[in-house]
Amino acid sequence: MNIALRPIDNTNREAVLALSVREDQPFVASNKTSLRQADEANAEQPGVARPFAIYADEKLVGFCMFAFNPEEEDEDDRYWLWRFMIDKNEQGKGCGQAALQEIIKYFKENGADRLFLSTEPENERGLHVYRKAGFRETGVVSGDEAVLMRMLKGPNKTVKDFYGVDVDKAMRIRGRKGYGVSIAVCDGDGDFSTYCSGSGRYGEDFPVNPDMLFQAGSVSKPMFALTLLRYVDKGLIDLDADISGVVPEFVKKGPVTFAALLSHTAGYNLHGFPGYRADHEPLSLEDVLNGKGVTPKLRRIRPYGKQHMYSGGGITLAQLAFERITGTTLRDAFQKEVAEPLGLKRTGFFQPLDEDLVANAAFGFRLAQKEDSAHGYHYYPEHAAAGLWTTPTELVKIGLALSESYRKGGILKKKTARRMMTPVMDDYGLCLDVWESEARKDSVAGHGGENWGFLTSWVFSRKKDVCVAIMYNNVTEAADEAMNNIACEIFKNAKE
Repeated sequence: MNIALRPIDNTNREAVLALSVREDQPFVASNKTSLRQADEANAEQPGVARPFAIYADEKLVGFCMFAFNPEEEDEDDRYWLWRFMIDKNEQGKGCGQAALQEIIKYFKENGADRLFLSTEPENERGLHVYRKAGFRETGVVSGDEAVLMRMLKGPNKTVKDFYGVDVDKAMRIRGRKGYGVSIAVCDGDGDFSTYCSGSGRYGEDFPVNPDMLFQAGSVSKPMFALTLLRYVDKGLIDLDADISGVVPEFVKKGPVTFAALLSHTAGYNLHGFPGYRADHEPLSLEDVLNGKGVTPKLRRIRPYGKQHMYSGGGITLAQLAFERITGTTLRDAFQKEVAEPLGLKRTGFFQPLDEDLVANAAFGFRLAQKEDSAHGYHYYPEHAAAGLWTTPTELVKIGLALSESYRKGGILKKKTARRMMTPVMDDYGLCLDVWESEARKDSVAGHGGENWGFLTSWVFSRKKDVCVAIMYNNVTEAADEAMNNIACEIFKNAKE
């Protein structure tokens, strides 16, 4: 079969517009749309869009369009197969693979070292065709489309480069049955991208996907604070009121305020919580605070308001007071006050995790092998301190909402958001780390999280719509350091 690529002109334009795919191939844009987009792109930057008619033995069989910009600073944005289709009457005859090889040849002859394309992850037929031609998934999902790449020079290995970071190397992702990482980014250009690699369950071929649930660890704390502050905005909670009388059994000497508890300046013990087997009998907040679980009883061990001492116990006490004042559970309050307004579908204080959510949930460490094969994660009765399940994508949505609130008001009133993101002591606001970053050259807020088998890093700009969220299903000192480093690097590159 002799394949030829010929530029679109007045002699073939109408014939190309008449081409179409089958009705069961909804992922392919119409050629009319593609040619219009080519004209718009070339009006701004002549020659960057290159549309071609595909001929097989002199018969018009398809259409393709390239994004070709060798001057682009980012090498991953230089060469793209923007559109590709074979007419419904010519499919199944080998035209597709033959045309792809001719397209690859075109890029090679014109100096490209790698070629990218993107398609919906649900486009199984298209993915099969591209894989057969040597394209491989990069792990990146951009604009809801999976990005694939084919090396044109040297070995055809996928280059793992996400915002300038080799994530797999940094996080030591090895193979399809080790640990896995999920990342979401909104950058300074307003582009939203995700990156997934490895396995969500150690020892299983269980590829991480953008919708896979991870435990967020202490990133639960700012989500609790956000929920509580929604009630502050409604005038139902006073951050500075003494709440000793609401939780008298745990406060021998007042005062105690939500502001002190959320800023970790109330002087309480219980830094963190290890959790329990997923099938452990339920524990109440009172049980935890009375030391009836695996952690000691809550006690004030430092002078009130004199120093910053991180206390998951203090946050748990704040949750108990919040639920007594509002008459609702944190899970229900978060759903109503945060998840619904922001359109979050997979974030909540699911403790224990709902059975219908287990199918696409990551397992931590090797808990499935060591404790419970059906539930490879721990149960956390301390919802506000450690009980959130979420995805990086939805953490980014929350980060952007908080950034907007800080600048002009949104999910929180501007005044409330600014109090949340103003340091009280030791660069810590109300359940948020807040700092002026020399490396990031920005006013940054965020939080880290560590549960038994899960790590999370979440940072966002207070000045711009930039946010990075990373989740990983293993905990080691090296992984924690690597995650913080790549979060910093991705944030810096995303902001630029």
